[in-house]
Amino acid sequence: MLGIEDETGENEKEQPNQTPYMRRSRAVAVRRSRFPWSGRRVVRWVLVALLILLPLGVSGYLLSVYALNSPRFLLSAPGDVTVVGNHYVPKEEILNVLGIPARKSGSGINIFRMSLGSRAKQIDAIPWILSAKIVRSLPHHLDVFVTERNPVAFVNVEGQIKLVDKNGVLLDTPDKSHFDFPIIRGLNFQANSAGLKSQIDLYREFLRETSDKMAGSGWMLSEVNLSDPGDLQALLVQGKQTLLVHFGQRHFLARFENFLTVLPDLRKTNARIDSVDLRYNNQVVVNPEGQGSGASPTTKPSAGGKAKKN
Repeated sequence: MLGIEDETGENEKEQPNQTPYMRRSRAVAVRRSRFPWSGRRVVRWVLVALLILLPLGVSGYLLSVYALNSPRFLLSAPGDVTVVGNHYVPKEEILNVLGIPARKSGSGINIFRMSLGSRAKQIDAIPWILSAKIVRSLPHHLDVFVTERNPVAFVNVEGQIKLVDKNGVLLDTPDKSHFDFPIIRGLNFQANSAGLKSQIDLYREFLRETSDKMAGSGWMLSEVNLSDPGDLQALLVQGKQTLLVHFGQRHFLARFENFLTVLPDLRKTNARIDSVDLRYNNQVVVNPEGQGSGASPTTKPSAGGKAKKN
C-alpha cells in the first residue's frame, strides 16, 4: 500500500512538467492577382481619362468654339456699352478705343476676344482719363468705369490756353464747359515730373489757405507766377484795381491778412501802386507805379518791429 501511494504521488508531481501536445497551424494560401499593382493604377487612370476627362475636354472645346463664334456674344451697338464717370470725355471716343461701331450694325467684336486689360490701358491713354476699368456682363455688354482728371488752373502754352491738372498734365478745354481758374505762369514743363508737381503743389497750397479769405475780401485771383521757386507772385484784381503781390513760399494766409490790414492806409495816399511785397516780417513793402526796380519802395509796418525777409 505504501508503495502504491508513493508511486501515485510521484506521478502527480511529474504531471505539471509534461508539455501538452499542440497541432501545427496550417499556412493560409494567398491568391495573387493576374495584374501587378502598378498595372492596375495605369488602367484606373486610363478609365478616368476616357470616362471623365475626355468628355470634359470635348465639352469645353465645343463650348469655347460656340462662345467665340456665336453672334449672341457680339458687341455691335453703342447700347452694348455703359460708360460711368465720364463728364468731359464723350462716350463716342471711348467706343472708338474699344473698336465698337457708333451705330448698330451686323458686325462687331466678340466679348470674349477682347482683352479687357489692353483696352483699359488704351482708354487710360486719353489725356482726360486718369484711370479706367472694364467689366464684362454676359451675354454681350461691357461696363466701363472711368475716373477723369481734375484741372486746377489754366496755362498759356505757346499762345494757347490749356488746362492743367495737379500732376502737370495738359488738357484741352472740352466743348460746352466752363472753368473759373486763374492762369499759372512760370511752370517748367521741361523739368521732371516731381519738379513740376512741386510747383503746382505750391499753387494749390496757396489756394487752400487764401481762397475763402480772398473771396470774402472782394479780391479775385487773376494770375499766379511760379517762375521763382521762393516767391509765389499773385496778380490780384478788385474792380478796376490790379496789384502784383509777392507772397513768398509760406504763411500765405497770414501775409494776405497783413495786406488787408495796411490796404486802407495805402489807399488814403491816393498813390497808384504797382506791387506789394509781403515777404518781410512785420512790414509790407510797397512799390509805387512808375518806379523801376531800382527805385526805393515805400514800407508800411504791419505789426511793428524790424523788417526781415523770410
